[in-house]
Amino acid sequence: MNYEKMLEGKRVFITTGSQGIGKSIALLFAEHGAAVAVGGRNRPKLLKAVEEIREICPAAKGYVCDLSRAEQTEGTCRQVLKDFGGIDILVNTVGVNRRCAAHEVSMECLEELLETNYKSGVRCMRQLLPGMLERHYGVIINISSIHSVMTMPGNFIYAGTKGAMNASARAAALDYAESGIRVNNICPGVILSDAVTDEIRQYPEGEERDAFVNLLRSMQPMEPGRSEDIANAALYLASDMSAYVTGQTLMVDGGASIKAH
Repeated sequence: MNYEKMLEGKRVFITTGSQGIGKSIALLFAEHGAAVAVGGRNRPKLLKAVEEIREICPAAKGYVCDLSRAEQTEGTCRQVLKDFGGIDILVNTVGVNRRCAAHEVSMECLEELLETNYKSGVRCMRQLLPGMLERHYGVIINISSIHSVMTMPGNFIYAGTKGAMNASARAAALDYAESGIRVNNICPGVILSDAVTDEIRQYPEGEERDAFVNLLRSMQPMEPGRSEDIANAALYLASDMSAYVTGQTLMVDGGASIKAH
């Protein structure tokens, strides 16, 4: 294996890659020789990200897609297959949260998170797996969440959708192991992604913001992580370094999941 180009010749679809973790994965995969397709709901951010990726991988393409809408998800997958002639590696990166307890859940909110966080990944798998089966090769990586394993108050639906993602990946790993297709999850902890940085900025400067930042820092033994930390884990699972790894959930959380609070 060429450790400088661990994904050379591979075609990758990252479902959301316009910013944060998805963008970091796209850039790193491109550096390692992959042809990269990325989705994103925000057109200006997506176009800007694709410009950066194309500096490394001129063949990179971006697709405006709202993963909460079934027809857009499936249509984007069909277009990606047409443009790239097949996809070898699928990375499901999307994740949205609407904080509430069980008795506060609206059916609209439930459907939005189910469609976005869980069903969109299933739809992408349905579209892309037939080609993987034909080639007897494929890698599927779900960017899940620490909330799928242990959570905090107010994350009833989010934790449920991410937990479903983990469980389905284990089942899929069994279904496709004999066909040379591996399926794994990554569970990030506190990552200073664009979304978390935006959340920090919502607090007024001063004591309130400092208290929130200190809360983030206290959640794990190590400092909060970076999007690049998740990208590095994804590269391991996408490459032949993990050729004997499937059905696993990798905690990339700075030790949060081993800390007794």
